[in-house]
Amino acid sequence: MELVRHGYNYYPYELELANREARVLFPNARFTETDKGIRLAGKVDSAIADRLVYYSAIKSGETTVRTLQGKLERINGAEPRRQATRYSAHGLHEYKGKFNPQIARAILNILDIPVGAHVIDPFCGSGTSLLECAHLGMTAIGTDINPLAVFIANAKIEALRLPKGRLEKELSNVLENFKVARVSKPTDEAGEARATYLAAWFDDAILRVIERLRSAIERADPGCAPAFLAVASNLLRDYSHQDPVDLRIRRRKSPLPNVSFIDAFEETALAFIGKLEETKKVLPRLRGAGKAWLHDSRQLDSATFLNGQKFDCALTSPPYATALPYIDTQRLSLVWLGLAQPSEIAPLESRLVGSREVRDKKQALTALKNNGAELPAAQAQYCVELQEALTDADGFRRRAVPLLLYRYFAGMASVFQTLRPNMKSGAPFALIVGTNHTVLSGKRFDIDTPQHLAELAAANGWVHEESVPLQIYHRYGYHTGNAVTGEAMVIVRAK
Repeated sequence: MELVRHGYNYYPYELELANREARVLFPNARFTETDKGIRLAGKVDSAIADRLVYYSAIKSGETTVRTLQGKLERINGAEPRRQATRYSAHGLHEYKGKFNPQIARAILNILDIPVGAHVIDPFCGSGTSLLECAHLGMTAIGTDINPLAVFIANAKIEALRLPKGRLEKELSNVLENFKVARVSKPTDEAGEARATYLAAWFDDAILRVIERLRSAIERADPGCAPAFLAVASNLLRDYSHQDPVDLRIRRRKSPLPNVSFIDAFEETALAFIGKLEETKKVLPRLRGAGKAWLHDSRQLDSATFLNGQKFDCALTSPPYATALPYIDTQRLSLVWLGLAQPSEIAPLESRLVGSREVRDKKQALTALKNNGAELPAAQAQYCVELQEALTDADGFRRRAVPLLLYRYFAGMASVFQTLRPNMKSGAPFALIVGTNHTVLSGKRFDIDTPQHLAELAAANGWVHEESVPLQIYHRYGYHTGNAVTGEAMVIVRAK
């Protein structure tokens, strides 16, 4: 039997992950490299091969059968020479910082997590890992502090579970309701604050359309409404006065789209429904379950929804130190969907693990100098070293870096500490995390976040197993300076 790779070019780390997942799933087979993949000899269970991520097909004699991943990535005629990352419901809504779904699935294979296992993602974002667990027949729980992330994640999972044809039928109802929809004037202070904020970022005509659409969607089948709201939310920035490609809130200089908002919504919704219907043909019965919860992963000891569940595996792509302003850039969606008031945006941003905002610098500096969070000596001393490197030549952003990094380490230590009691003994925890750097007083400091997290985990009930370097995608344009300089997969296990 031969495992055939996909038609696109692989990064070196993808070839390594491909080799690892095959050796874990086929521990008794003999491997021989071929031009297109790997030939297996010996004891081989062909049914297990369907779990593979980095192989598109299984060839046995003259018969070639596509793997599940091969089918998912080619849905709707996707180009075979480009890796598809928006298959299934993954493309419902853009979300900065989400990790590649292939990596999430490969991790589950490499860690040998069985069908029916219980998995947790403490920084679930828009639900990439939750969706991949559902594809594999696993039960996954995710937590995130960002209300929009939780909304999108649950919208994806709910859409995947809907009966075939239901979304398309309900879309027709939404478009009909839109024609007669009326928007009521706000009757309370919160409603007025929302309306005033949105009016500052949208032309009157466009705002009337998106508000009528929201009214029409909210009258739709409750099972379908989240997906349609997510589709509309994903279009908001393109039709606002916000620069659509800048993560900061800056006024756009480019013209607004020529296509009307409602036409763009219908086209996008139909494309998503078509992709989802094809996915359901590949996955006729979704065996796994999943749900995202709005909860701070630093306080999992207070998460009553876990119900004492012990997890077989944890995986996540956590933020890195001084992360990008994810809440700030998503404020239009947060306010339009009613997930946050305009006045709540800045406080929410400052609460994120890895936030770049410091609301009480004096208190933060005291915590750093006195090691108030009782961090391991290496992490505490590193933050002190950065603090002592500062001079008057450093601007306010750079002067905040040591404080932010200390707070980030403290936050991640809390995650390791509060997650550990919810894991089975020996259960693995895989983290995909990036390294970055800062320049203080003209000197460059590389922040080896993967190594720091491995040491923080070891101090809080975990054993560091290995760290696997991953080559990152190069970023250009607006965010080159913010880009991570490398990534790694850190694997630790619960003691």
